Amino acid sequence: MNTLRIEGIKGNVVLHRLFIMFGMSDPNQTLLQLESYIKDGRLEMSEVMATQFTDMFLSTKKRELNSQVMLVKGLRILCDVLLLRKKAVKAIASAKTLLRERKKLTSMIKSNDSMTLEMMRPIFEDYRRCANVFASANKNRIAKKYYLKCERNSPGNVAVALEAFNHYNDDKKILKRLLNCTNLAGPVIRSNGKYVIQPVNLPPADAHDISQALIHIAENGYPEAKQQSDRIIQEIGAIERGEAASNARLQTALDSLKPKYDYHEYV
Repeated sequence: MNTLRIEGIKGNVVLHRLFIMFGMSDPNQTLLQLESYIKDGRLEMSEVMATQFTDMFLSTKKRELNSQVMLVKGLRILCDVLLLRKKAVKAIASAKTLLRERKKLTSMIKSNDSMTLEMMRPIFEDYRRCANVFASANKNRIAKKYYLKCERNSPGNVAVALEAFNHYNDDKKILKRLLNCTNLAGPVIRSNGKYVIQPVNLPPADAHDISQALIHIAENGYPEAKQQSDRIIQEIGAIERGEAASNARLQTALDSLKPKYDYHEYV
């Protein structure tokens, strides 16, 4: 078992309290348990555990790198569960803490030889999380700011563009960003029984939801959006009828590996 090292007497107290409350001395196990509870819909329990988990690390002022990593991971989970439970005030506080503690983590990693910034989760994921928290709390100005920061750090992120649209479908800039992201995102694919649009190395978005959003965009000054909506519906139909691969991008990559010549002709 890889138990987290937390230096000093106060660190030992933290681990002891983890063991007492959660029955485990490895914070990684606690995080996995929290994620499991959320998947099972045990949101109240998840909130209690995530709050206590993050509070314990926050109470240790001089944290080592590993402790800071655990804190940031815990804050992500806490933001997510508070958003699901519609606890706006607490979610906003957790989102602000997440941004602050992630910034500290970035500084710690830069001065540490054991980790690189590439080992961190992409910054756009936390911008996306915070944008959704602020939007759900009707903090519109700051929510739009973080949707934009997210998209700038993950160009073509159609999933985030769709989430921004769902909150602000009267904002012309957001409508245009969703249209542009869809234009660049590639074909519809079927993944785990769902039809999605997923740019390379970015999260997926529901293809039907995007199609409906594009119809709204077309009605609000961007007629070319209707063509994209129709294209999505046609691609879904082609996959359903077996006329197109369920993942055209993958199929193209596989086809490129096939020999281009029949070498038997040269025998």
